[in-house]
Amino acid sequence: MDDINPEFEQTDVVLIVGANDVVNPAAKTDPSSPIYGMPILEVDRAKHIIVNKRSMNAGYAGIDNLLFYDPKCSMFFGDAKKALTELVAELKTLAIYVVYLWGEN
Repeated sequence: MDDINPEFEQTDVVLIVGANDVVNPAAKTDPSSPIYGMPILEVDRAKHIIVNKRSMNAGYAGIDNLLFYDPKCSMFFGDAKKALTELVAELKTLAIYVVYLWGEN
């Protein structure tokens, strides 16, 4: 975490798969939280955050994840394997389309 956390400020997009408590900013910002003081991945410092989860259920600590309410955060619900397979397919299609359009100019 010491190596990666400083990198998040220069990160355009973070894709989180299934994580909950290990990315919850309450660990740093809410002294009343049961996870306060726990080391976390500071993904909230990135420009955009995409979270893939099956539901909005709480993690192991049983608390809301404040990250999910961050205006930079988008939720991508579904089974990780299926959802990410579909996402990769869409990105490949988009990349092909962009290359095609770029080639016309």
